[in-house]
Amino acid sequence: MDHDERLRLAADLTERLLGRYGATIAAVGVHGSVARGDDGEESDLDLAVVTTGPEVEVPDRYLRHRGTVVDLSAIPADAYLEEAGHIGPAWPLAADQYVNHLAVHDPGGFFHKLTHVHQAAVEEAAPEVYAAAAGVDLVQLLSWDAKARAAELAGDLPTTLLAVKEAAVLAALVVGLLTRTAYRNLPHALHTTAAAGAAGPGFGEAYRRLLDPTADPAVQVLALGRVRDALLALADREGVPYEAASLEAFL
Repeated sequence: MDHDERLRLAADLTERLLGRYGATIAAVGVHGSVARGDDGEESDLDLAVVTTGPEVEVPDRYLRHRGTVVDLSAIPADAYLEEAGHIGPAWPLAADQYVNHLAVHDPGGFFHKLTHVHQAAVEEAAPEVYAAAAGVDLVQLLSWDAKARAAELAGDLPTTLLAVKEAAVLAALVVGLLTRTAYRNLPHALHTTAAAGAAGPGFGEAYRRLLDPTADPAVQVLALGRVRDALLALADREGVPYEAASLEAFL
C-alpha cells in the first residue's frame, strides 16, 4: 500500500466512522509518517479520532488491513488538548502528533487549535518543567541500568537485552527534553541521540555502542554505564531533579 492508498483508506474509514457515530466525532486526522509524507512500504496508518466528550464510546483498534497496520485511537477533544499542552516525560516522542497531522474530517478546525495549544506550551514552559520531566526518565533509566547489570551477571541474556533497549529509549528522552528536541519517531530519536554531543565528550560513542546489535551484551552493559554517567553529569549541571535528599521529597 502506497501513500495515496493509505490516505484513501483513512478517508474510507472516516466515512464509516461518521456514518456510525455522526456529530459525536469532532475530527479525524492522520498523524505519524503518513502525515509527514515520509511513509514507506511497511509504514503504519496512525489515525486519531477526536470525540466531543468522554461519553462517546468509539473503541480503539489496532489491526492489520490489506497488509497495513492501522492504529486507530479515539480521544475526547478536551483530553487531547490537555495532552498537547503538557510537557511530560514522553514529550520528545509525543510532540510530533500535535504538529504534524492531516485532517480527514475537521469542520471546527480542531487540529489547528491542537497545534496552537502545543506550540504555546512549548514556548511558555520554564526550564524547570523540562528538567522535571527529564528527571522522571532519568530515574527510570537508572532502574533499567541496574536490571541490565544484574541480568548480565546472571547470564540472563533476554532480560539484559530488554533492559539495554529500554534504557536506550529513556536516554533519548532525557536528551530530547534537555535540548528541547522533538523526534519524528523512535528511530529518529535513537539516531539523533547517537549524534548528539549535548551530554558531553564520549557520550555519542558510548550510545552508539549501546545500540550496536553486534556488540557483546557485556560490552553493551558497559556502554550503558558510560551513557548513565554522562547523563548524570549533565543532569547535575542542568539542575535535573532525580535524587531525594530526604524522605520529605516523597511527601
